[in-house]
Order: sequence, then structure tokens, then C-alpha cells
Amino acid sequence: MKIEDKTGTDRRTFLKTASAAGAGLLIIKPESVFGTQANSAVAFGIIGCGGRGSAVATEFVKSTDARVVALADLFDDRLNVTKDRFDKMAEDKGQAKISSSQIFRGSRAYEKLVGSPVDAVIISSPPYFHPDHFEAAVAAGKHVYLEKPVATDLHGCKRIQKAGERAQGKVTAHVGFQIRYAPPVREWVQKVQDGAIGDIVCAQSYYYSGDLARKAKPGMSPLETRIRNWVFDRALSGDIIVEQNIHIIDAANWVLKSHPLRAMGAGGRKARTDVGDVWDHYVTTLYYPNDVQVSFNSTQFSKGWGSNGLRLFGTKGTAEWHYSGGARIVGENKWDAGVNNTIEKGLSEKAKAFVEGVRGGKLENQIAQGAESTCSTILVRTAAYAGKEKAWDKVVKDHTRWEVKLNLDSLV
Repeated sequence: MKIEDKTGTDRRTFLKTASAAGAGLLIIKPESVFGTQANSAVAFGIIGCGGRGSAVATEFVKSTDARVVALADLFDDRLNVTKDRFDKMAEDKGQAKISSSQIFRGSRAYEKLVGSPVDAVIISSPPYFHPDHFEAAVAAGKHVYLEKPVATDLHGCKRIQKAGERAQGKVTAHVGFQIRYAPPVREWVQKVQDGAIGDIVCAQSYYYSGDLARKAKPGMSPLETRIRNWVFDRALSGDIIVEQNIHIIDAANWVLKSHPLRAMGAGGRKARTDVGDVWDHYVTTLYYPNDVQVSFNSTQFSKGWGSNGLRLFGTKGTAEWHYSGGARIVGENKWDAGVNNTIEKGLSEKAKAFVEGVRGGKLENQIAQGAESTCSTILVRTAAYAGKEKAWDKVVKDHTRWEVKLNLDSLV
């Protein structure tokens, strides 16, 4: 999937410098400060030390011999908590703690981290900043695990795609769709694609979830409050359909081998109005090739019940998959995965694949797929905001850039 870009992209002077400095670091080298040879640990840095970044890095350390050796964030408390977590894990393995020289704070911390002796970077900062952080990591020759979504607007998606093209054949670049590595879901997708339910007629999908925790505390400045509560901020997160619901829309793209050609929808803010400007629910329809209509609904406020999944209706049967609730096919070709939690091993399997690719030189690049799924959610968001149908071909030609004027240096 190629997203047209006629705008060009501004590049920081830093990127040119980092590119030159990192030219010899495109694949992990024996001379790395941390000694990452074929039989030793891959050294990771984390950009964005919130809950998601720590969770992903924790799974890397648990599932592989990877080490976390550098941290970058805007806030001391997140750096301290994350350092304590990985120092404890390192101690349990008889490894060194994270050096104080590898702790970077502030708006330019990501530049310092990618310029440090790390082999790979986990980017788990607010999605608005992903293009800056990903471009810097690629220019510095680092392998990258980029959390979803890749950006919050189409301008950012195009920047990510261009940087991904520059990374091709030079570094491993994964996007955080761990569901694609969950064994039961992979088997379910393969069976559907092999024709187990015949021709797909239509589908139902949904991401019904509860509210999220407020991270800001009384007394914080308006800027810090906004950054701490970035998941509730439309520009910083992309809204819930881009930031959270993308997992299900990516799964629909995956099993249907395409992206939606058009979409329509509605939604709004009705149950959660105390914080931010993101919507708390969506009711939408996505139109895929062969006139396969996929309904997608979501909430981010519900109490007492939630469910996330995808159900396909075909000429020979029905295939359904849920986060919790199993994966099965009923009809002419019955099948059941025999598990309840279908995504339990997804992140660990993805971590293993990433590290094996880095160490073995199999430089897998998932950026185009990540950009396609992000653009799919932006298409649906655009249609819902407008309250009328929008077409992929027209929406992805848009060069709108969401400007967020934040003086991050004032947080220091």
C-alpha cells in the first residue's frame, strides 16, 4: 500500500547527523558497547516510559534474552518507576542495572537515546510524536518496535511510510499489532483465507471497553495535564478509533487481505465528558472489496461488560474470534481453537520474532502494513466526524497535518 505524498517532509538537521553517525549500526555489531553479538543479548532503549512501553519491554525481557539499557521520557517519575522495574529484572538475571548515563529526560531525550549505544528502540510515546521518534531511530540505524498507531494524521502516516522505505533492508521495523502473532488467531485467519467459510458476505466487529484511568493529578500545569492524559486528547492520540480500536480494524484488514474502500459512521461524546476531546463511542460501516460490508462499533466508557472481536459470515459457515471467548468456525467446516484467551501469547511470540530477526539478520519491515491500518482508522474517523460516507482514494490524498503547539521544554 503506497500513500501518495506530494507535500514533502521537513527533516531536522539532527537526522542528517544521526544518519551519518549511525551508518555503521544498521545491524547489531560485535563492537557495540553492550556486546550484542549473535550469541548475546539485544540492547533495547524505550522512548516513552508509560504503561504500554513498560509492558512491551517487560515481555521482551521475559520471552527473550533482550536487555533494557536506556530510557527516555519527559517525566522523572516515569523514568524512575521504569528504571526500578528493569533494574530488578536485570538483577534477577545477574545483569547490570541501567546506567545513569543512559537515562534521558526532556523534549530531546529521544535524540539522545537513539544516539546512544543501543541496538533497538521501543517507541511507545504518544502517537502524535511517533513520526519524529521513528525518523530519528531509522536515521540512527536502530531496529525499531513502533507501537500502534503509527501516527494520528495522514501527514504523519506519510512521514512514517517514507522513513519505513528508507529502513527497508537495513533494520528490522515492527509495528505493535501483537494479535497477528497470537497462534489461535493466526490459525483462524489462515482457515478463513483457505476458504473454510466460503465466500465472505459480511462481517460484524467491535471493541467495547471501559473507561481509562486519568493520569494527571491536581496541581499539574495545563500542559503537563494534557501530556499525562494524552489518551483523551484527539490530536495526541488520534481518538479512540485510531489509538485503541485499530487492533480490530487491523485484524479485519488482515483476514480480508485489503483495506476498506469507503466508510461511513457516527459517534460522539455522551457518557464521558469530563476530560479531553476524544469521542467515547463509534457506530460505523466499512466497505471492503467484493462489496463485503463490515460493521464496527466501539465504546470506551461501558461498565460491567466488554468484548472485542470479529465475526465473519460466509456462504459455507461463520467464523468468529474474540480476545476472550475463543476462536471457532461453525458450518460445513467446523473448527475450534480450544482456548478462551486467544491473544495471551501474541506479544511474547512477537517479541521472539523481533529478536530472532535482529540477531539472525532477517530484517522484517512491517511499516507499510502499519501505515495502511492506521490510514484505515483515519478513514473511518473522518467519515464519522463528517457524518457522511468517505472514500479511501480521496481521504488518503489529504495532506492535513494536526498542529499541536506544545512547549515541551517548559516541562524541564
